[in-house]
Amino acid sequence: MATYERKDRFYHQAKARGLPSRAGFKIEEMILRHRLVRAGDAVLDLGAAPGGWAVVLAKAVGPRGLVLAIDLEPLAKGAPNLRAFRGDIHGEAAASWMGEQLEGRKVQAVCSDMSPKLTGIFFKDAYLSYELGVKALEVAQRWLQAGGNFVAKLFPGEEFPEYLKKLRNHFKTVKVFEPEATRKTSREVYVLGLGWKG
Repeated sequence: MATYERKDRFYHQAKARGLPSRAGFKIEEMILRHRLVRAGDAVLDLGAAPGGWAVVLAKAVGPRGLVLAIDLEPLAKGAPNLRAFRGDIHGEAAASWMGEQLEGRKVQAVCSDMSPKLTGIFFKDAYLSYELGVKALEVAQRWLQAGGNFVAKLFPGEEFPEYLKKLRNHFKTVKVFEPEATRKTSREVYVLGLGWKG
């Protein structure tokens, strides 16, 4: 059985590059392999704390792009094109804030690294992650422009095929991806939806 190794090479590389967490390497790989975001894009980053994805996304979209990061926990300081909101993604305050930031526009990508508080009971954790994945998709339905991209983290369980089916109804292409930086002991996967049908 694989052992949990918190301070592996990705941990040390994150520290060396000044990234808030190793998670930055996961979104970086998805950007490189699947063109998830491009320069000038506006992006929603859900479940953003401590900021590993947000920092990488801000660099990827560049100074003309915008990253709106939302989490219940505070984020580390970010780039000038990164704006953070602390609160519930489904709260009215978050929706009002996003509307103010976007000024009537929609985003080109919705990226969710939201994770439930893990119980260690796999079927329960899988279901809770499925619920968060559905919430992320609901956010995409409101804010994602036609042709845009989506990614959400899930722990595949009984509901996983249903989730893939939901995404195939909304996106031209759906992929399941396991980034290299994912810990060997983790069961998480990332589901990508490319080309929002609108």
